[in-house]
Amino acid sequence: MGLEIKILGPWETTANGELVRLAGERRVGVLARLALSAGQPVAAEELLAQVWGHCTATTAGKQLHIVVSKLRGLLSPHQDDEVIATVSGGYQLNLACERVDAHLFTLLGRQARAARAHGEIAKADELFQRALALWRGNGNALAGMTASWAQVESARLEEERLATLEDHIDLRLAAGDHHAVVPVLTAHADAHPLRERPRAQLMLALYRAARSSEALAVYQETRRVMIDELGIEPGAALRRLQQAVLRRDPALHLTSPAQRTALARPIIPIELPADNRAFTARTTEIAWLHKTLTDTVPGPPAVAAINGPGGIGKSALAIHAAHAIADRFADGVLYVDLRAATAGLQPLSPFEALSRLLRSLGLNGTAMPPTLDEAAARYRSLTSTRNLLVVLDDALDASQVRPLIPAGSSCAVIVTSRRIMASLDSASHLRLTGLDDADATALFTRIADSGRVRAEPEAAQQIVRQCSGLPHALRIAAARLAARPDRTLTHLADQLADPNRRLDALEHADLAMRASIAVSLQHLLRGPAGHDAAHAFLLIGLLENPTHTAPAVSALTDWPEHRVEAALNHLLDARLLESAEYGRYRMHDLIRLYAREQAALFGSPCIRADNPSMVKSTSVP
Repeated sequence: MGLEIKILGPWETTANGELVRLAGERRVGVLARLALSAGQPVAAEELLAQVWGHCTATTAGKQLHIVVSKLRGLLSPHQDDEVIATVSGGYQLNLACERVDAHLFTLLGRQARAARAHGEIAKADELFQRALALWRGNGNALAGMTASWAQVESARLEEERLATLEDHIDLRLAAGDHHAVVPVLTAHADAHPLRERPRAQLMLALYRAARSSEALAVYQETRRVMIDELGIEPGAALRRLQQAVLRRDPALHLTSPAQRTALARPIIPIELPADNRAFTARTTEIAWLHKTLTDTVPGPPAVAAINGPGGIGKSALAIHAAHAIADRFADGVLYVDLRAATAGLQPLSPFEALSRLLRSLGLNGTAMPPTLDEAAARYRSLTSTRNLLVVLDDALDASQVRPLIPAGSSCAVIVTSRRIMASLDSASHLRLTGLDDADATALFTRIADSGRVRAEPEAAQQIVRQCSGLPHALRIAAARLAARPDRTLTHLADQLADPNRRLDALEHADLAMRASIAVSLQHLLRGPAGHDAAHAFLLIGLLENPTHTAPAVSALTDWPEHRVEAALNHLLDARLLESAEYGRYRMHDLIRLYAREQAALFGSPCIRADNPSMVKSTSVP
């Protein structure tokens, strides 16, 4: 069966059920820290910092080596292979996660919730019981360990235990087991008097057991404690339950086995926009996303950050990939459009985005935290034990996204943005580029009238080439054709071939390449060096060169090279320029047309901060 590790208390553990006594807090700390990262390397520096703390002894590294050697000696009789392996820069506990009780608990809880979501109530009940049986005694996990990392992990595991216990009680209540859960809930609520969920569960169980007066007494006691301790009233859900008990709402009763089964299934949010049936190509990118988001390991949630210029198809790819893997997430899929590139709208603030996510997770009214810090903390708590996929579409920057990353290691996140989220911790990055000619042609054929495309294949090829591999431009071209069934493809191809008319031709209803580019310019101006970057953007657009260098732009602007490089870096971040090779920059054809059009329309370029799509004829120093 292999080695199994269970940390029982501050000075002992078990290996395959046999008691192993550990002499020394540091031995327990090292083993516990390695166990919580089973199968993953832990740097020696991290072990020293977390287990040895602020010890400055020059022998600390040698002490760590001695501790590891002692642990190997204690555990080796129970495992043929090396239990604790030396890896580059640190150590690794060579155990599958399910051989460590903390990880097994998380796995069983996840499986129980998935079974409940699919209506497999008996299976869910058995899995919840197995998970909760892994906890022994009344103390917290890692009891007796005082290091800060252990306190954090202990609090996380305790929150996970409480949430799992309450999820199991919900299942039992929905199955009609209200009499049996009353003593369990009474003890649980007494131990956690400020936790509203078990109080609501106890009220419901008492009401269903024909003990309405006791249910109302639980509410009054809860209200008294919350006012005395926190100075606030109970949340909206608890208040609604009290009113339902007072009016003897029939909805509080279970009337049939079918209703019990239905109530045992939580409302699972599936908030993704509809997938695009015409989605084409991107096979490599989809495979990368699938692997990144589903090959989960203990630790922070998987984060896949897709970046690329406007119109490249980031949102379409994210939504398509999310639909493909949504069934792997038992607690659902959350979606937020962060509006960083939506013309005419301000990007959502982190607090606004968190409020939307918390509402999707069941919070409302007065239960909604009033500040960003409190909302972020509540979000982390609610997601710490869930198996969620979160899609954060059209993000502005890492500071907007960071509070929206869930806490649970079973969660996964897709972020789309024009900027690369380089400062986002633990994120894997995918840079999206334009479609090649074959894929662009295939996409255009799928979204346009295929009969018209077959009738004018050369014109179709010209349209595809002028759209420069941008799915958004191809979509606009197809929309114009659909709106003008009397026009030929050749007519549209001729419009696109004229540089002075191309951006006009790539506009239909609420779709426009101009608007997509203008949004990037608008956000650019909010930075401290934004005006320099905008000025350089318009001047570069006037050039015919395929690529540009900092010295060339310096000569054009009469600025020192360090100032030019700062402006060019801002344009790179905003995806208004691309790196051609080291020290050289390229501007996409459609973006160059926009820059040239703005400079030509308004004279010597100087961007107005109040309307970045407008340029006035005042020189910039």
